Amino acid sequence: MIKMTDYRKEVVDDRGAIKKLQLLIPGYRGYRINEDLRDADIFLKNEIYKKMLFYIDKLKEAENNLVKKGMFMNLEDIKDAVSKIQTVAAQIKHHEAGYSGISAPLRITADKLSRVYDLDSSIADLLSGLENSIDSFYSDTLTGKFNSEKLNAITDNVSKLIEINNMRDKIIYGE
Repeated sequence: MIKMTDYRKEVVDDRGAIKKLQLLIPGYRGYRINEDLRDADIFLKNEIYKKMLFYIDKLKEAENNLVKKGMFMNLEDIKDAVSKIQTVAAQIKHHEAGYSGISAPLRITADKLSRVYDLDSSIADLLSGLENSIDSFYSDTLTGKFNSEKLNAITDNVSKLIEINNMRDKIIYGE
């Protein structure tokens, strides 16, 4: 099981003197807290993205395993799964973290930023299911076996990631 670091705590623990001073200035404290939450979410999304790139590479290796064993059928299905993972990985990485600036056109509160972080944390939690599915599928390909049920499990896990990731706009913009 994958356990991601809670970057919110790390960002707070790593505050330097200037950031600690900013917390003491009236009107600036909220900005500093929000920016720290935003930074923590960016760190978490980067970790998720790196993991997903690893999964993409593993699926490509699985595809190569099948090719080496002379199995050329169903390779498009693997490519489709890779494409879906690439798409959701890019969406996660490049989603807005929610600017919390002093004069932002849309105010993103600490509560919203924290909920976005929690959403990304739940995506990170789902990665263990995706990893297990990919590992199982990959193991079969080592012997030249293409298991469509295991590939379907991979795409089902990706669909869950997409579903959760799509909740981000509802948190930021409301609905």
